[in-house]
Amino acid sequence: MSAVPAPLRSGAGTGVALRADAWTVRFVAFCALALFGATHWAAITRPSSGGKLVALFVVAVIGGLATAAALELDGARRRWRLPAAAAALLVSLVVILALAGVPGWYLKPWHWDALASGIGDGIGTLPALRMPYRGSDMWVLVVLIAGGGVLLLAAAVLALKPNPRRFGAAALLTATYAIAIIEHRPGHPYFDGLVFAVLLAAFLWADRLQGREATAAIGLGLTAILASALLAPHLASDRPWVDYEALAESLQAGKTTTFSWNHSYAPLTWPRDGTEMARVQGVRGELYMKTENLEDFDGREWVQARGVLGDSDDTEISAGHPGWTQTFHVEIKALKSLPFVGAGTTLAIDHASKHPVEATPGTWVSDGRPLKRGDGYDATVYYPTPGTVELHGAGTRYPPWVFRQLTVSVPPTPGYGDDLRVQFAPYGSGTSNLAQGRYGFQQMNADDVMGASSYAREFRLAQQLAAASTDPYDLVQNVMARVNRGARYTETPPPPGRLAPLDAFLFRDHAGYCQHFAGATALLLRMAGAPARVVAGFSPGSHDGRDHVLRDYDAHSWVEVYFPRIGWVTFDPTPGDSPARGQTTDTLAVRATTPVSKGAAAPSSDRTSDPTSGGTSAQRSSGGTSWTALGVLAVIILVAFIALLVASVRRRRMLARSGDPELEELRMALVRSGRDTAPDLTLARVETLLAGSDGALAYVRTLRVARYGRGAVPTTPAQRRALRRELAAGLGLRGRLRALWALPPRSAEVWDALRPRRRRAYTG
Repeated sequence: MSAVPAPLRSGAGTGVALRADAWTVRFVAFCALALFGATHWAAITRPSSGGKLVALFVVAVIGGLATAAALELDGARRRWRLPAAAAALLVSLVVILALAGVPGWYLKPWHWDALASGIGDGIGTLPALRMPYRGSDMWVLVVLIAGGGVLLLAAAVLALKPNPRRFGAAALLTATYAIAIIEHRPGHPYFDGLVFAVLLAAFLWADRLQGREATAAIGLGLTAILASALLAPHLASDRPWVDYEALAESLQAGKTTTFSWNHSYAPLTWPRDGTEMARVQGVRGELYMKTENLEDFDGREWVQARGVLGDSDDTEISAGHPGWTQTFHVEIKALKSLPFVGAGTTLAIDHASKHPVEATPGTWVSDGRPLKRGDGYDATVYYPTPGTVELHGAGTRYPPWVFRQLTVSVPPTPGYGDDLRVQFAPYGSGTSNLAQGRYGFQQMNADDVMGASSYAREFRLAQQLAAASTDPYDLVQNVMARVNRGARYTETPPPPGRLAPLDAFLFRDHAGYCQHFAGATALLLRMAGAPARVVAGFSPGSHDGRDHVLRDYDAHSWVEVYFPRIGWVTFDPTPGDSPARGQTTDTLAVRATTPVSKGAAAPSSDRTSDPTSGGTSAQRSSGGTSWTALGVLAVIILVAFIALLVASVRRRRMLARSGDPELEELRMALVRSGRDTAPDLTLARVETLLAGSDGALAYVRTLRVARYGRGAVPTTPAQRRALRRELAAGLGLRGRLRALWALPPRSAEVWDALRPRRRRAYTG
């Protein structure tokens, strides 16, 4: 009895092939979009955490594939679906946290409470931070880096699961990209947006569109891109069609913030939500914006000086550096303040909406109502930015007006009474310190007074630091290194108890915020003979184009030290992980004027500077192998391998479910190579079509015999290669690639190709 040729079931086979192809397209599009978002997310920290985010991308993809595989378990293993998926997610999360920098100790299950507490602290700190984050707080970095990994993992699970939720995955990937570019301005925003839009569209629709639909979609996409290119410059111009900043300000019109600048050293509890306090236009460089000089130390705190005339001499102005004097414009936003915001020594306030008067030398206040939203003015300031060579050579010929910055008040001391004031001798002068009692009538031995006071330890430390220094700038370096040694930044320092706050900070707690670091530095400098004062105001703020934006979390305290023939120079002793300081790696405070003690490690956010360049930071890059490029290449290869592996597994499952894997594979090969798969197509008809190739004909004949005859043998690697060549015939390189995709090599073919061939003897 002869067998009747059975038609190829092209409908079912075509559906299987299309489903496999759609999954591959969706997987590739997802990987491209996710990797693009990950590279942008990496830029929210400085230096960029690109290597970690690429690794997290790989973990997210593997975790998503593992979760998808777990959810596809069937038969007797069906009950393990949810436990296996949960285990895959848990392992992925642990790996993400480890890559983000969490020490292994916290990853043990019995320490997860400490892990949760640390992550909570990091999340709670985020609203006070300016991005990109340049600090070194471990939990902040963990939250920022692991946050990107979690978004990628969640998107991978939604995109790669058996019933994908592509719009949910797209929303997560959009958040990854959008949050990143909001927190840091990309170098090419329009181009980046174009690439993102194309990748997003490919992920959402590339596997669904065919033929005319694809052509129409491409046309609509190009139209949208052209329209965006025309509209975007107008939306981002100085006179935009929609002024979203003005709209946001109008919603906050009733909200203002007033600061009290005197020090208290109490825990900081005031809210910080990133509200814009002021905007500075036309400023050159990164300037610390001053509101008040805190020149008096009253025995406990640094406060604004009283009894000093505003027009008193305050600084020398270097004739050799005209660039140190500049004028900029300040616009007040949510700040409500009597002091005008200036910088360095403010020489003049012009074109002001409120009448300015000099408060203390170099600072100005409104003589009537305070400044508030909508007020503006021009400030002319003298802000020296010398290099280290110039600072080392400044000398010690101090002008007479700086002696008030060498005086401190001492708390009541047994045997010496109260209202004690000590004036310390200038560094290198060889003169003696001077102590005075009430009203200045009683003269006492200053060293004895300090030795009996509550600041005896500070005085001894200051004398030791002065003796170990070669010049005033070297002294500043040594003092700042000592203040930072072993200290940590916290906005909830321990109560000082019976100790003075700065004494407890220096010798017991080693924990505080900018008031503690600046106050202790200025106190030690004065006791060592260097004229110094504490300054309050705002750190340089963030950039918005050419403007500097000062926000509520930029409120800060730092130190100014006087150098002969130069003037007051800015130094910031606060560690790099503070909200106002942690992100200012490009500011003067971490340039040539930032002291870094000899032999001591600089804070993690500092960069080395050129001692002859006037404080300009220099970034160096080493030659040789680009490990980032190699890492990206390795990731691409790994992702490609994973994609091929997953596609192979899914292909095998589809073929197994068909009931006739060999025949189903032939159908898929015909579909993918563009061959006719009409319902009446039979194996015999396929043999006729492939009659020109003995190997391809043998492959189909073997399948036919296996289906209808007895004693069937499996197809051979040589037959599969022959069929692949037939599918690619006449189509060139494109055809060969398409044939590989249509009929992928089996492992037997690979081993057969690698097996050494036996050579035949030459017989002549």
